[in-house]
Amino acid sequence: MAQIEAVSGADLVFANTVSAIEDAVTENNLVRDSWLASQEAAGRLVLYMEDNGHPLVFSGGWTPADARTTLVALAREQAVSAGLNPDRLHRQKVNFSLNGAQLSGSYTCTAMLLPSEQMSSAVLLYIIRDMGPLHDRLWAMVWQYTALWAAGALILAFLSHWMVDRALRPTAQAMQKQREFVAAAGHELRSPLTVLKASLQAAQAPETAHLAPQFLSHAASEVDRLSRLTEDLLILAGGDAGVLRTSLAKISTDTFLVELYERFVPVARDHGHSLTLHLPDNPLPALHADAQRLEQLFAVLLNNAFEYSPAGTPVEILAELPPSGGLHIAVVDHGPGVPDAEKHRIFDRFARGDRSRTDKTHFGLGLAVASQIASLHGAILRVRDTPGGGATFVVEWRNNHVLDRSSFS
Repeated sequence: MAQIEAVSGADLVFANTVSAIEDAVTENNLVRDSWLASQEAAGRLVLYMEDNGHPLVFSGGWTPADARTTLVALAREQAVSAGLNPDRLHRQKVNFSLNGAQLSGSYTCTAMLLPSEQMSSAVLLYIIRDMGPLHDRLWAMVWQYTALWAAGALILAFLSHWMVDRALRPTAQAMQKQREFVAAAGHELRSPLTVLKASLQAAQAPETAHLAPQFLSHAASEVDRLSRLTEDLLILAGGDAGVLRTSLAKISTDTFLVELYERFVPVARDHGHSLTLHLPDNPLPALHADAQRLEQLFAVLLNNAFEYSPAGTPVEILAELPPSGGLHIAVVDHGPGVPDAEKHRIFDRFARGDRSRTDKTHFGLGLAVASQIASLHGAILRVRDTPGGGATFVVEWRNNHVLDRSSFS
Protein backbone atom coordinates (compact mmCIF):
# COMPACT_ATOMS: atom_id res chain seq x y z
CA MET A 1 0.00 0.00 0.00
CA ALA A 2 2.78 2.45 0.91
CA GLN A 3 4.66 1.64 -2.30
CA ILE A 4 1.54 2.24 -4.40
CA GLU A 5 1.02 5.59 -2.68
CA ALA A 6 4.68 6.53 -3.29
CA VAL A 7 4.42 5.68 -7.02
CA SER A 8 1.11 7.53 -7.33
CA GLY A 9 2.53 10.59 -5.62
CA ALA A 10 5.62 10.62 -7.84
CA ASP A 11 3.49 10.19 -10.98
CA LEU A 12 1.24 13.07 -9.91
CA VAL A 13 4.23 15.38 -9.38
CA PHE A 14 5.61 14.41 -12.78
CA ALA A 15 2.24 15.00 -14.48
CA ASN A 16 2.03 18.49 -12.92
CA THR A 17 5.56 19.26 -14.10
CA VAL A 18 4.71 18.11 -17.63
CA SER A 19 1.63 20.34 -17.65
CA ALA A 20 3.63 23.34 -16.39
CA ILE A 21 6.29 22.88 -19.10
CA GLU A 22 3.62 22.37 -21.77
CA ASP A 23 1.82 25.54 -20.74
CA ALA A 24 5.05 27.51 -20.61
CA VAL A 25 6.01 26.42 -24.13
CA THR A 26 2.59 27.04 -25.73
CA GLU A 27 1.66 30.27 -23.96
CA ASN A 28 4.99 32.10 -23.88
CA ASN A 29 7.17 32.96 -26.80
CA LEU A 30 10.21 32.97 -24.56
CA VAL A 31 11.13 30.27 -22.03
CA ARG A 32 14.07 31.13 -19.81
CA ASP A 33 16.94 28.65 -19.47
CA SER A 34 17.02 29.22 -15.71
CA TRP A 35 13.39 28.14 -15.35
CA LEU A 36 13.98 25.02 -17.47
CA ALA A 37 17.09 24.24 -15.41
CA SER A 38 15.10 24.50 -12.16
CA GLN A 39 12.41 22.17 -13.55
CA GLU A 40 15.05 19.65 -14.60
CA ALA A 41 16.88 19.63 -11.29
CA ALA A 42 13.72 19.45 -9.20
CA GLY A 43 12.19 16.54 -11.12
CA ARG A 44 15.40 14.81 -12.22
CA LEU A 45 14.38 15.42 -15.82
CA VAL A 46 16.18 15.84 -19.14
CA LEU A 47 14.42 18.38 -21.43
CA TYR A 48 14.93 18.62 -25.16
CA MET A 49 13.01 20.87 -27.58
CA GLU A 50 12.97 21.55 -31.32
CA ASP A 51 11.23 24.55 -32.85
CA ASN A 52 10.44 23.87 -36.53
CA GLY A 53 13.25 21.37 -36.61
CA HIS A 54 15.77 23.64 -34.87
CA PRO A 55 17.03 22.24 -31.54
CA LEU A 56 17.00 24.51 -28.53
CA VAL A 57 20.51 25.09 -27.22
CA PHE A 58 20.23 24.21 -23.49
CA SER A 59 23.01 22.80 -21.34
CA GLY A 60 20.68 21.39 -18.66
CA GLY A 61 20.18 21.86 -14.94
CA TRP A 62 21.94 18.70 -13.73
CA THR A 63 24.09 15.80 -14.97
CA PRO A 64 22.32 12.45 -15.39
CA ALA A 65 24.11 9.10 -15.09
CA ASP A 66 23.86 8.60 -18.87
CA ALA A 67 24.94 11.18 -21.47
CA ARG A 68 22.25 13.66 -22.52
CA THR A 69 23.01 13.09 -26.20
CA THR A 70 22.44 9.35 -25.78
CA LEU A 71 19.15 9.89 -23.94
CA VAL A 72 17.86 12.40 -26.48
CA ALA A 73 18.82 10.20 -29.45
CA LEU A 74 17.00 7.22 -27.95
CA ALA A 75 13.97 9.37 -27.10
CA ARG A 76 13.65 10.75 -30.64
CA GLU A 77 14.01 7.30 -32.13
CA GLN A 78 11.61 5.49 -29.82
CA ALA A 79 9.00 8.28 -29.80
CA VAL A 80 8.27 7.51 -33.43
CA SER A 81 7.91 3.84 -32.58
CA ALA A 82 5.51 4.84 -29.79
CA GLY A 83 3.24 6.65 -32.32
CA LEU A 84 4.55 10.24 -32.55
CA ASN A 85 4.48 11.63 -36.15
CA PRO A 86 6.46 14.89 -36.45
CA ASP A 87 5.12 15.49 -39.98
CA ARG A 88 1.49 15.86 -38.85
CA LEU A 89 0.82 19.31 -37.39
CA HIS A 90 -1.67 18.50 -34.68
CA ARG A 91 -1.24 18.12 -30.95
CA GLN A 92 0.25 14.75 -30.08
CA LYS A 93 1.48 13.13 -26.88
CA VAL A 94 3.01 9.71 -26.26
CA ASN A 95 4.48 8.08 -23.13
CA PHE A 96 6.96 5.22 -23.23
CA SER A 97 9.85 3.62 -21.40
CA LEU A 98 13.29 4.41 -22.72
CA ASN A 99 15.16 1.26 -23.68
CA GLY A 100 18.79 0.88 -24.57
CA ALA A 101 21.53 -1.64 -23.82
CA GLN A 102 23.96 1.22 -23.32
CA LEU A 103 21.86 2.80 -20.54
CA SER A 104 22.96 2.36 -16.95
CA GLY A 105 19.83 3.89 -15.46
CA SER A 106 16.07 3.54 -15.88
CA TYR A 107 14.08 6.21 -17.73
CA THR A 108 10.66 7.02 -19.12
CA CYS A 109 9.84 9.64 -21.69
CA THR A 110 6.90 11.87 -22.55
CA ALA A 111 7.13 13.21 -26.10
CA MET A 112 4.77 15.93 -27.36
CA LEU A 113 4.19 17.80 -30.60
CA LEU A 114 2.75 21.25 -29.87
CA PRO A 115 1.62 23.17 -33.03
CA SER A 116 1.18 26.94 -33.04
CA GLU A 117 -2.26 28.53 -33.23
CA GLN A 118 -1.87 29.20 -36.97
CA MET A 119 -0.76 25.57 -37.43
CA SER A 120 2.22 26.93 -39.35
CA SER A 121 4.90 25.67 -37.00
CA ALA A 122 5.32 23.22 -34.14
CA VAL A 123 7.52 22.52 -31.11
CA LEU A 124 8.76 19.01 -30.41
CA LEU A 125 9.20 18.52 -26.68
CA TYR A 126 10.88 15.52 -25.07
CA ILE A 127 10.69 15.18 -21.28
CA ILE A 128 12.90 12.33 -20.12
CA ARG A 129 12.34 11.23 -16.53
CA ASP A 130 15.06 9.54 -14.45
CA MET A 131 13.32 6.71 -12.54
CA GLY A 132 16.36 5.98 -10.36
CA PRO A 133 15.31 8.11 -7.36
CA LEU A 134 11.84 6.52 -7.30
CA HIS A 135 13.29 3.02 -7.58
CA ASP A 136 15.77 3.80 -4.81
CA ARG A 137 12.94 5.09 -2.66
CA LEU A 138 10.85 1.99 -3.31
CA TRP A 139 13.75 -0.31 -2.47
CA ALA A 140 14.42 1.67 0.69
CA MET A 141 10.78 1.20 1.65
CA VAL A 142 11.05 -2.52 0.92
CA TRP A 143 14.08 -2.84 3.18
CA GLN A 144 12.50 -0.61 5.81
CA TYR A 145 9.29 -2.60 5.95
CA THR A 146 11.23 -5.86 5.81
CA ALA A 147 13.31 -4.72 8.77
CA LEU A 148 10.19 -3.62 10.63
CA TRP A 149 8.47 -6.92 9.87
CA ALA A 150 11.53 -8.89 10.98
CA ALA A 151 11.83 -6.81 14.15
CA GLY A 152 8.12 -7.23 14.81
CA ALA A 153 8.36 -10.96 14.21
CA LEU A 154 11.32 -11.23 16.59
CA ILE A 155 9.55 -9.19 19.26
CA LEU A 156 6.36 -11.23 18.79
CA ALA A 157 8.33 -14.47 18.99
CA PHE A 158 10.12 -13.28 22.12
CA LEU A 159 6.89 -12.12 23.75
CA SER A 160 5.13 -15.34 22.77
CA HIS A 161 7.96 -17.43 24.19
CA TRP A 162 8.02 -15.31 27.34
CA MET A 163 4.25 -15.49 27.82
CA VAL A 164 4.10 -19.23 27.12
CA ASP A 165 7.04 -19.85 29.44
CA ARG A 166 5.43 -17.69 32.11
CA ALA A 167 2.08 -19.43 31.69
CA LEU A 168 3.58 -22.93 31.75
CA ARG A 169 6.16 -22.32 34.46
CA PRO A 170 3.74 -22.88 37.38
CA THR A 171 2.53 -26.09 35.74
CA ALA A 172 6.08 -27.29 35.17
CA GLN A 173 7.04 -26.42 38.73
CA ALA A 174 3.96 -28.18 40.09
CA MET A 175 4.72 -31.28 38.02
CA GLN A 176 8.35 -31.24 39.17
CA LYS A 177 7.25 -30.93 42.81
CA GLN A 178 4.77 -33.74 42.28
CA ARG A 179 7.46 -35.99 40.82
CA GLU A 180 9.80 -35.18 43.71
CA PHE A 181 7.00 -35.75 46.21
CA VAL A 182 6.05 -39.12 44.74
CA ALA A 183 9.69 -40.21 44.60
CA ALA A 184 10.33 -39.15 48.20
CA ALA A 185 7.09 -40.73 49.42
CA GLY A 186 7.99 -43.97 47.68
CA HIS A 187 11.41 -43.90 49.33
CA GLU A 188 9.89 -43.34 52.78
CA LEU A 189 7.30 -46.09 52.27
CA ARG A 190 9.92 -48.60 51.18
CA SER A 191 11.70 -48.65 54.56
CA PRO A 192 8.77 -49.58 56.86
CA LEU A 193 7.39 -52.00 54.29
CA THR A 194 10.75 -53.76 54.10
CA VAL A 195 10.99 -54.04 57.88
CA LEU A 196 7.36 -55.17 58.08
CA LYS A 197 7.88 -57.89 55.50
CA ALA A 198 11.11 -59.09 57.08
CA SER A 199 9.55 -59.17 60.57
CA LEU A 200 6.54 -61.20 59.41
CA GLN A 201 8.74 -63.63 57.50
CA ALA A 202 11.01 -64.07 60.53
CA ALA A 203 7.99 -64.64 62.81
CA GLN A 204 6.80 -67.44 60.51
CA ALA A 205 10.20 -69.09 60.04
CA PRO A 206 10.64 -72.28 62.18
CA GLU A 207 14.20 -71.43 63.18
CA THR A 208 13.10 -68.04 64.64
CA ALA A 209 9.63 -68.98 65.82
CA HIS A 210 10.64 -68.52 69.47
CA LEU A 211 11.27 -64.81 68.69
CA ALA A 212 7.87 -64.32 67.01
CA PRO A 213 6.51 -61.92 69.70
CA GLN A 214 9.53 -59.65 69.24
CA PHE A 215 9.20 -59.68 65.45
CA LEU A 216 5.46 -59.03 65.67
CA SER A 217 6.13 -56.09 67.96
CA HIS A 218 8.51 -54.66 65.34
CA ALA A 219 5.87 -55.20 62.66
CA ALA A 220 3.25 -53.39 64.78
CA SER A 221 5.61 -50.44 65.23
CA GLU A 222 6.14 -50.23 61.46
CA VAL A 223 2.36 -50.36 60.92
CA ASP A 224 2.04 -47.38 63.27
CA ARG A 225 4.71 -45.55 61.28
CA LEU A 226 2.89 -46.32 58.03
CA SER A 227 -0.36 -45.07 59.53
CA ARG A 228 1.23 -41.75 60.53
CA LEU A 229 2.90 -41.39 57.14
CA THR A 230 -0.36 -42.15 55.32
CA GLU A 231 -2.23 -39.58 57.42
CA ASP A 232 0.40 -36.91 56.66
CA LEU A 233 0.34 -37.72 52.95
CA LEU A 234 -3.46 -37.52 52.87
CA ILE A 235 -3.40 -34.11 54.55
CA LEU A 236 -0.85 -32.76 52.08
CA ALA A 237 -2.58 -34.27 49.04
CA GLY A 238 -5.97 -33.03 50.20
CA GLY A 239 -4.58 -29.54 50.73
CA ASP A 240 -3.04 -29.52 47.25
CA ALA A 241 -6.30 -30.65 45.67
CA GLY A 242 -8.38 -28.24 47.76
CA VAL A 243 -10.50 -31.07 49.16
CA LEU A 244 -9.13 -31.30 52.71
CA ARG A 245 -12.14 -31.07 54.95
CA THR A 246 -12.17 -28.82 57.99
CA SER A 247 -14.91 -28.26 60.54
CA LEU A 248 -14.59 -24.54 61.14
CA ALA A 249 -16.25 -23.01 64.17
CA LYS A 250 -15.75 -20.19 66.63
CA ILE A 251 -13.32 -21.27 69.31
CA SER A 252 -12.10 -19.45 72.41
CA THR A 253 -8.39 -18.95 71.84
CA ASP A 254 -7.62 -18.66 75.56
CA THR A 255 -9.46 -21.91 76.33
CA PHE A 256 -7.83 -23.70 73.40
CA LEU A 257 -4.32 -22.71 74.51
CA VAL A 258 -4.94 -23.62 78.15
CA GLU A 259 -6.22 -27.07 77.13
CA LEU A 260 -3.31 -27.49 74.72
CA TYR A 261 -0.88 -26.60 77.51
CA GLU A 262 -2.46 -29.03 79.98
CA ARG A 263 -2.44 -31.84 77.41
CA PHE A 264 1.27 -31.44 76.59
CA VAL A 265 2.68 -30.78 80.08
CA PRO A 266 3.10 -34.55 80.71
CA VAL A 267 4.69 -35.02 77.26
CA ALA A 268 7.15 -32.23 78.00
CA ARG A 269 8.00 -33.79 81.37
CA ASP A 270 8.65 -37.18 79.74
CA HIS A 271 11.21 -35.51 77.46
CA GLY A 272 12.87 -33.66 80.33
CA HIS A 273 11.45 -30.22 79.55
CA SER A 274 9.34 -27.67 81.34
CA LEU A 275 6.41 -26.22 79.41
CA THR A 276 5.21 -22.66 80.05
CA LEU A 277 2.16 -20.83 78.68
CA HIS A 278 2.34 -17.04 78.32
CA LEU A 279 -0.94 -15.21 77.72
CA PRO A 280 -1.46 -11.45 77.52
CA ASP A 281 -3.44 -9.68 80.26
CA ASN A 282 -6.37 -8.98 77.97
CA PRO A 283 -8.52 -11.80 76.52
CA LEU A 284 -7.43 -13.08 73.14
CA PRO A 285 -9.72 -12.69 70.13
CA ALA A 286 -11.65 -15.77 69.12
CA LEU A 287 -10.61 -17.83 66.09
CA HIS A 288 -12.69 -19.26 63.27
CA ALA A 289 -10.91 -22.60 63.11
CA ASP A 290 -11.02 -26.39 63.22
CA ALA A 291 -9.89 -27.13 66.78
CA GLN A 292 -8.76 -30.68 65.95
CA ARG A 293 -6.65 -29.58 62.97
CA LEU A 294 -5.27 -26.66 64.97
CA GLU A 295 -4.22 -29.00 67.78
CA GLN A 296 -2.52 -31.19 65.17
CA LEU A 297 -0.55 -28.15 63.96
CA PHE A 298 0.72 -27.21 67.42
CA ALA A 299 1.37 -30.86 68.25
CA VAL A 300 3.91 -30.95 65.43
CA LEU A 301 5.62 -27.80 66.70
CA LEU A 302 5.65 -28.91 70.36
CA ASN A 303 6.87 -32.44 69.61
CA ASN A 304 9.70 -31.04 67.49
CA ALA A 305 10.64 -28.69 70.33
CA PHE A 306 10.63 -31.56 72.86
CA GLU A 307 12.61 -33.98 70.73
CA TYR A 308 15.27 -31.69 69.27
CA SER A 309 16.02 -29.45 72.25
CA PRO A 310 18.46 -30.57 74.95
CA ALA A 311 16.82 -32.04 78.03
CA GLY A 312 16.39 -29.50 80.79
CA THR A 313 15.75 -26.55 78.44
CA PRO A 314 12.37 -24.82 78.65
CA VAL A 315 9.70 -24.83 75.93
CA GLU A 316 7.18 -22.02 75.81
CA ILE A 317 3.79 -21.36 74.23
CA LEU A 318 3.49 -17.62 73.66
CA ALA A 319 0.41 -15.71 72.48
CA GLU A 320 0.86 -12.14 71.25
CA LEU A 321 -1.37 -9.37 69.95
CA PRO A 322 0.73 -7.38 67.47
CA PRO A 323 0.08 -3.61 67.23
CA SER A 324 -0.97 -4.01 63.58
CA GLY A 325 -3.77 -6.39 64.58
CA GLY A 326 -4.33 -10.10 64.23
CA LEU A 327 -2.92 -12.82 66.45
CA HIS A 328 0.44 -14.58 66.79
CA ILE A 329 0.87 -17.90 68.61
CA ALA A 330 4.46 -19.12 68.94
CA VAL A 331 6.21 -22.24 70.16
CA VAL A 332 9.61 -21.26 71.53
CA ASP A 333 12.47 -23.67 72.19
CA HIS A 334 16.09 -23.18 73.28
CA GLY A 335 17.71 -25.91 71.23
CA PRO A 336 20.17 -25.79 68.32
CA GLY A 337 17.85 -23.65 66.20
CA VAL A 338 17.49 -23.69 62.42
CA PRO A 339 20.45 -22.57 60.26
CA ASP A 340 19.76 -19.56 58.07
CA ALA A 341 20.54 -21.60 54.97
CA GLU A 342 17.66 -23.97 55.79
CA LYS A 343 15.01 -21.50 56.94
CA HIS A 344 13.65 -20.94 53.43
CA ARG A 345 13.10 -24.66 52.80
CA ILE A 346 12.40 -26.13 56.20
CA PHE A 347 8.67 -26.31 55.41
CA ASP A 348 9.26 -28.24 52.16
CA ARG A 349 8.13 -31.83 52.01
CA PHE A 350 10.92 -34.30 52.70
CA ALA A 351 13.36 -31.40 52.89
CA ARG A 352 16.89 -32.81 53.06
CA GLY A 353 17.90 -30.23 55.60
CA ASP A 354 15.04 -31.22 57.93
CA ARG A 355 16.51 -32.69 61.11
CA SER A 356 13.60 -35.13 61.42
CA ARG A 357 14.93 -37.13 58.50
CA THR A 358 17.99 -38.17 60.44
CA ASP A 359 16.10 -40.84 62.37
CA LYS A 360 13.39 -43.42 61.69
CA THR A 361 10.76 -41.79 63.90
CA HIS A 362 9.86 -38.99 61.50
CA PHE A 363 9.54 -38.62 57.74
CA GLY A 364 10.30 -34.94 57.26
CA LEU A 365 6.62 -34.18 56.73
CA GLY A 366 5.67 -32.67 60.09
CA LEU A 367 6.47 -29.05 59.34
CA ALA A 368 5.02 -29.39 55.82
CA VAL A 369 1.77 -30.66 57.35
CA ALA A 370 1.78 -27.88 59.95
CA SER A 371 2.31 -25.27 57.24
CA GLN A 372 -0.54 -26.78 55.20
CA ILE A 373 -2.93 -26.66 58.19
CA ALA A 374 -1.93 -23.07 58.93
CA SER A 375 -2.65 -22.12 55.32
CA LEU A 376 -6.08 -23.77 55.53
CA HIS A 377 -6.82 -21.46 58.48
CA GLY A 378 -5.70 -18.35 56.63
CA ALA A 379 -2.51 -18.17 58.69
CA ILE A 380 1.20 -18.25 57.89
CA LEU A 381 3.75 -20.44 59.66
CA ARG A 382 7.15 -18.80 60.03
CA VAL A 383 10.40 -19.60 61.84
CA ARG A 384 12.83 -17.19 63.49
CA ASP A 385 15.74 -17.44 65.88
CA THR A 386 15.08 -17.47 69.62
CA PRO A 387 17.13 -14.82 71.46
CA GLY A 388 20.00 -16.66 73.14
CA GLY A 389 19.66 -19.68 70.85
CA GLY A 390 16.89 -21.93 69.62
CA ALA A 391 13.99 -21.76 67.18
CA THR A 392 10.68 -19.94 67.45
CA PHE A 393 7.86 -21.14 65.20
CA VAL A 394 5.09 -18.55 64.86
CA VAL A 395 1.58 -19.03 63.46
CA GLU A 396 0.41 -15.61 62.28
CA TRP A 397 -3.24 -14.67 61.71
CA ARG A 398 -4.29 -11.41 60.15
CA ASN A 399 -7.36 -9.42 61.17
CA ASN A 400 -9.71 -10.94 58.60
CA HIS A 401 -9.20 -14.43 60.09
CA VAL A 402 -9.55 -13.40 63.74
CA LEU A 403 -12.96 -12.93 65.30
CA ASP A 404 -13.94 -10.08 67.59
CA ARG A 405 -12.95 -10.25 71.26
CA SER A 406 -16.61 -9.98 72.22
CA SER A 407 -17.47 -13.29 70.54
CA PHE A 408 -17.49 -15.15 73.89
CA SER A 409 -18.29 -12.33 76.28
